[in-house]
Amino acid sequence: MKSDIKKIIFNNPLQKLLALSFAITIWIFAPAPDKKNLTEIQFFVPVSYVNLPKNLEIISDPLQSISVSVEIPSNEIQKAHPSLFQAIIDLEDATPGKQTYELNRDIVKVQNTINVQITQISPGSIELMFEEIVEKTVPIKPVFIGEVAKGYVLEKVTMEPETITIRGPKSITEKVEQLETKTINIENIASHIEQLVQISLPKGVTVIEPKQEFYIAKIRIGSEPINVRFLKIPIGIVNQTYVTRINPKHFNVLLRGPRSLMENLSKKDIQAFIDLEGLAPAEYKIEAPTLRIRPEIKILKIWPPIDVWVKKESIE
Repeated sequence: MKSDIKKIIFNNPLQKLLALSFAITIWIFAPAPDKKNLTEIQFFVPVSYVNLPKNLEIISDPLQSISVSVEIPSNEIQKAHPSLFQAIIDLEDATPGKQTYELNRDIVKVQNTINVQITQISPGSIELMFEEIVEKTVPIKPVFIGEVAKGYVLEKVTMEPETITIRGPKSITEKVEQLETKTINIENIASHIEQLVQISLPKGVTVIEPKQEFYIAKIRIGSEPINVRFLKIPIGIVNQTYVTRINPKHFNVLLRGPRSLMENLSKKDIQAFIDLEGLAPAEYKIEAPTLRIRPEIKILKIWPPIDVWVKKESIE
């Protein structure tokens, strides 16, 4: 018990230093002892808040110190050091909303058994505002500045992890839909990179999981896409069982892909065919032949449609 009291009393050294400064100033001008040989001294005592429920947070500005007047035998004045006093407010019964706490002699704790009597505490009460604490999982959104190198584009960005769990006051946390990173500079980059980034948190919100200082942004940079048109590409026929005629025997195509790839692409790199497997003798109209091209390339348009005549004459 004594160690707990000492721990509470010796917390907040800055506050205790301020209290000491105030106390010394007042001590100099303290009144002379009365007939009972008592002297009244005023201290500014730091306030500690204990036993706050885990699901609550103080959202108002809590009082940092209070004024405490004490009477002490004149021959013990030297023992009455300000650091021996601590005001402790128990928040165990706190609930969401505004609550008033009376400040009386019971909240002031003294480290040792010096013979002092508390005569006055100011202010007589304080108001605290409490709010429920909630948790929420949200995605991380990367934020960029700058432009990638000429001829390149930002293809994809992946965050590791993609989501994080945050904790904070309900009124703030419930409005958070995503958390943005600090700005990532992509000026003139022309290749894939990985970068460590921090995230920006609203006031009062903390990260629960994964709790780390930096997160990884995996940035994929690709060659700028361009469109290329190819005309009169020959059409082949596969799985032919019957004599077959097609018209036209060539087609046109509009493709889109990375500039670095498309600038070196030729008709020879495009394989096109019509698959006759399962087609009985009859007339057919094929909207487009099947193309074999690299997966990085997209087919935007094929024209014209192909007329196919499968005759009843078998191939010998």
